[in-house]
This record gives sequence, C-alpha cells and structure tokens, in this order.
Amino acid sequence: MWLVFRRRVLSWVASTLPRRVLRFLPRLILSISLAPLILQILLAYVIGSDFRLLPAELQHAKNLLIVTAHPDDECLFFAPSVLGVLDRNSGDKVGGLVVMSTGNNDGIGEARKAELRGSCKALGIDETRCVALDRPEIQDNPKVWWDQAVIESIVREYVEKWHVDAIITFDQGGVSGHINHRAVSAAVSNYAATDAHAPATYLVSTTALIRKYTFLLDLPLTSLPFSWRILQAFSSRAKDPGSNYGDALVANTWSRYLKARQAFAKHETQYSWDRHLYLILSRYVWFNDLRRVHRQTTK
Repeated sequence: MWLVFRRRVLSWVASTLPRRVLRFLPRLILSISLAPLILQILLAYVIGSDFRLLPAELQHAKNLLIVTAHPDDECLFFAPSVLGVLDRNSGDKVGGLVVMSTGNNDGIGEARKAELRGSCKALGIDETRCVALDRPEIQDNPKVWWDQAVIESIVREYVEKWHVDAIITFDQGGVSGHINHRAVSAAVSNYAATDAHAPATYLVSTTALIRKYTFLLDLPLTSLPFSWRILQAFSSRAKDPGSNYGDALVANTWSRYLKARQAFAKHETQYSWDRHLYLILSRYVWFNDLRRVHRQTTK
C-alpha cells in the first residue's frame, strides 16, 4: 500500500511541476544543506576574529568569568563562547568559572564537583578559578528560584577578587528554561545593568526548542541579524576595536568542538545516551550568539 501511495505522489509531482523546476530542485536542496556548513566554516576560520562579530570587550578580556548554575553547564551551553575567547591570544588570558551549586539534587554533588575540575582543564579555564559553590541558600532544585541578592553578592565578590573584565552567563530564558539558570541570569543581568563598576556582560541567547536541536541548520537564521556585519567583515577588517556592537556571534572550529566533547566527557555521572545525541545535534556546542547587557542610565 505504501509503495502504491508513494508512486502516485511522485507521479503527481512529476506531472504537476515543470521539468525545469524538477531539475533545479536537487540543486536547491543541496544548496540549503551546504549553506549552514559553509557559514560555520567562515565564522569559525575566516572572519570569526572580526570585532563586529566578536567584540573587543571579549577578545581583549584578560580575566573572563563564566557564571553558571550547575556543573556541566559550561560545556553544554557555553563552550563556543568560552573557547572562542580563551583560545584567542591565550597566553595573556585567564578564564574563571563560578558555578552556583554542586548539582546535588540527586545527592551526587561531591562527585560532580570533582568532575568539574576536569572539564575546566579541557576548556582552558584556570584550575584555581574553577569554583562550584555549596551554599545552603542556593542548592540545586528545579522548583526553587534562587535568591538574586545572594547571587549578585557572590558575582561581585569574584569580580573584585579576580579583577574580572568580562562576564558570560545565561539570558533570561536560561537556555533550557531551568529555573536556577533563569535566576542566575536575572541576578547577573541586574548587577551588570545597575553597578557602575560591573564589567562588560554578555548573555548566551535562548532559542525555541525546535531550533535547539537542529545541528547547524539554525545558523543561517541566527546569523540574519549579523548579515551586514558578516558582509563588512569580508570586505574590510574592523578598524575601531573600541566600538560597541552590542552582541556577538561565535562559532566553534573542529578542534574547539572536540575540546567541548572532551570537557563534557569529564562529567561521567551525566554522560547518558541522550547526551551523545546532544553533543552532535545541539546548536549550543557548535555556535553561540550573545547579547550585551546595557547599563541603566540614571536620570
């Protein structure tokens, strides 16, 4: 029955569509398939260092701070950003990671805390700045909104301690929608917007669920707001690194992608069959787009 139905559909298509369209269709499908891959290669290897795509605030950051909620967030959601910043002029950069909890919701917090150190090493994050906190008021819990004032005070403490000049964290959607992720975003965003001494802060963008697991297919859509800048990057190098472009687009090279996989492999307690698929299909291991937090103006 299925073969009969298939033959009828193909016959209808062949009789309905002009022959020119039928000849053109395979080329169109091939072009659509190749476009994301070509764009990934261009962003990763050719124009990724242009200040219009990766702002100078990130490229020139000497002490980068990544703020997350649980161990493994750093490689599941932030790897392109972390590696994209730390791999550039790596000799004079120091990466730091503050994880607000040990991920102890299942009672394995100590094991996850130990795994985090291996992940930090794989990502090039300074092992002395790889911190998973275990404070009673901010424990891993998918039903509890963490105290934003506590998170803000922690972030401020590490910014001062490590002389941080750039921060990367979640946006308001928390990438996965996890309530702890969103609480971290709300706290860090408020700190960055209201504290005059806060460093430049960038938020990794959350997308709709259907876009999260499309491998590279979401890259052309993600790149649309950057289209003019991408074209400019081909024609000339950005001359003014001090210009604030407000957002960023960073793509993993193949070697950086492998580093991201190596980092997650250190999280042995979290490595299940679905994570194997995630590390192939998720856009967040291949590229990140980030939005800058703007300082609130005082009237």
